[in-house]
Amino acid sequence: MIAYNKTDLENSWIQQDAKDACLKECITKEENKNIKAQYPTGLYTPNIFIRIGLFLATVVVGIFSLGLISLIMASSLSEETFGGISIFFALVCYGCLELIVKEKKHFGAGVDEALMWMAGGLMLTGFLLLSDGNFDNVALYVLVFLLGGFFALRFLDSLMAVVSFIGLLSVLFYITYKLGPIAKLIMPFVVMIASLLVYLAVTRLSKKATNRPYFNCLNLVSIASLVTLYIGGNYFVVREVGNEMFGMQLTPEDSIPGAFIFWTFTAIIPIIYIIMGIRKKDSILIRTGLVLVGAIVFTVRYYHSIMPIEGAMTIGGILMIGLAYGVIQYLKQPKHGFTYEEEQTEEGAIQLESLVIAQTMSATPQRDESFKFGGGTGGGGGASDSY
Repeated sequence: MIAYNKTDLENSWIQQDAKDACLKECITKEENKNIKAQYPTGLYTPNIFIRIGLFLATVVVGIFSLGLISLIMASSLSEETFGGISIFFALVCYGCLELIVKEKKHFGAGVDEALMWMAGGLMLTGFLLLSDGNFDNVALYVLVFLLGGFFALRFLDSLMAVVSFIGLLSVLFYITYKLGPIAKLIMPFVVMIASLLVYLAVTRLSKKATNRPYFNCLNLVSIASLVTLYIGGNYFVVREVGNEMFGMQLTPEDSIPGAFIFWTFTAIIPIIYIIMGIRKKDSILIRTGLVLVGAIVFTVRYYHSIMPIEGAMTIGGILMIGLAYGVIQYLKQPKHGFTYEEEQTEEGAIQLESLVIAQTMSATPQRDESFKFGGGTGGGGGASDSY
């Protein structure tokens, strides 16, 4: 299913682990060089600036190419025709994507990412135009889910994995929406339960070494699922989305049914993330929880103004800077399993240890004793003419 050569992928991970270890002075530059020589990879992954440039250049070429085709067919251009052109061009982009991955071995190089997004976007555009705007929302997001999932599985793209997850949630959202009046009561819980199940699933998958190619995808989906779990229970989101979609016509003074439950979710979910993250030593839970603390402040501030927004933001910023500085100073010396400095992962450390041992303990090839050198002569510079 994966478009890339497995050996190239594994060697690229080994090289990255070696580079990280070299920067931390766990191995020498010479050992890092030897590891790179012993585990070569043909994958092309440039730095972020080149990636952005290649991405933009590919998008510009794609837009001009699509515009040229549309201009040629301008006399007979209609929504259906442009929809067909979009699907055709999406297939062309996908063909180019497969070709550049196979022949040039681009891996997150900008060109492959641009072709992937253009292929997916044009495919959706084509289906929408061919349906004349009558494309059902459930069917649309099923297509989003399938396209995103396919690109994530084949090309290991993390953002496409998140797109697939959002497509899945959207499918469940619109299926629930069609249930009628009961939808506004159960919608938040459907989103929260689905997000929780996805988080538990990807967390379990992340523990299997066989899923290493998808670790980045799984990590990003786990973050997205934690965020959507909170969004599903956030009072502001539930009230404003319900008021807009279900025509509840609430005044600023009105509350939604079960307001206490959603206020509780709003305040307690980020705290649960932080506590669980500390207990499990899980940086994703801790960081997500800390970010969502800001959502608590925003939600409370939106409905219960205590002071002008400028003053609240200033005080909040000062407190957060002070807290961050205090934690950094406290964790300069590792305590209770936490440290301010980033540490090498256990898996990477084990791999590097085995590689370095293999480099240093390998046996030196021995000369075959049955082979005898012949005689010879030499001279010059005052030396004897024989040896």
